[in-house]
Amino acid sequence: MAQSIIDGTVEEAVIRRRRSQGSFYDSIKFRLDDGSTKTWTKAHVMNNVGDLLTPGTRGRFYLFTAIDHRGVSGVRTDDGREAFGVAKLNELVGMWMVIINILLTILYVTMLNGISVLALILIVLGVPMFFLYRQNRLDAEKAFRADAGYRPPARGA
Repeated sequence: MAQSIIDGTVEEAVIRRRRSQGSFYDSIKFRLDDGSTKTWTKAHVMNNVGDLLTPGTRGRFYLFTAIDHRGVSGVRTDDGREAFGVAKLNELVGMWMVIINILLTILYVTMLNGISVLALILIVLGVPMFFLYRQNRLDAEKAFRADAGYRPPARGA
């Protein structure tokens, strides 16, 4: 999973749908400080971060790529506003998938004298899922914290 930081201005943010905690964007187009553009497609963003992703917002943007999705984990604007957020849902799904299937395997062994192959497969899939999504969240938090106090230069500076 990759973390990256870009400095620039939001040119366009096309939202697909907004849920109670997070939003899904078809695309977010940034004009970078060097004049080039970068478009982040199919991005997942927590709503507190998404509230700052309006056209004209200038600052530093913290991007991430996870196993099956990408998004913006944080924003620090040139006027001092900041927001950070990464969804924990996939991390929790991985954890619960392991816990429930371990309990199911114990039930199968003790009550039915057998083993569920599906439960074993889900345990094997759930463990790396939990750790990979957790590491992605921790890396995003670390990158945002390491940049604490950063404020993008004012326009024209």
